[in-house]
Amino acid sequence: MSVTTYRNIKKDAVFRCLNVEPITAVAAFHSVGADRNCGFRAVSFDVYQDQAKWTAVKADMSKTYLKYKDTLYKVVDTDVVEQFEEQRMIKRLQSTKSPCLDDLHLWFSTFICPQIVANTYERPVIMYCYVENCLKTDEKRINYESQLYVPLINMQLAYSSKPITLLLAFSRFYYVEFGHAPKRRMKKINKPVLNMDHQRLRNNYPNLCNPADYSILF
Repeated sequence: MSVTTYRNIKKDAVFRCLNVEPITAVAAFHSVGADRNCGFRAVSFDVYQDQAKWTAVKADMSKTYLKYKDTLYKVVDTDVVEQFEEQRMIKRLQSTKSPCLDDLHLWFSTFICPQIVANTYERPVIMYCYVENCLKTDEKRINYESQLYVPLINMQLAYSSKPITLLLAFSRFYYVEFGHAPKRRMKKINKPVLNMDHQRLRNNYPNLCNPADYSILF
């Protein structure tokens, strides 16, 4: 599958899906294969510089998930629900099915996958979402969402300016490439919101999480 790259701020509509200031900080959007593995492909496009290695990303994430499935990634619910969610995540990360258009449980989850990616590659992850809702009046309501996922276990300080950045818009993921200022640092942008589970996980698992809270770097 090929990758389509969008770089024209004025002409390429995907730029309007990202509420980033200044938008000129974004160098490009990369549209990876649309087989519903696009979330994993977008991560692979960054980590391996090749979207085709999305199964390697899944394998990397699977190792991290299995190591911490009873702690950092444990769903807090009844035993039945916890077991169901665990098996569903294992199935998601071990599947190599392509395309998987008919099984949304295999898709990249915006709820838990970004944190697994952050811990796996020891890099921050920025997750942007663009959502359109049509009202009864035929008006269109647009919601822009952004969340920051910071590694909980370890991160080199140099990686604080090298986030893995994803955009979910119109049911597909894009890899977002930011421009760089002098010294190869990412251009400054308005800060995304720290994900709601960050502090809870740090409080609940102090022996697993690094004493240094990397979120202060953002």
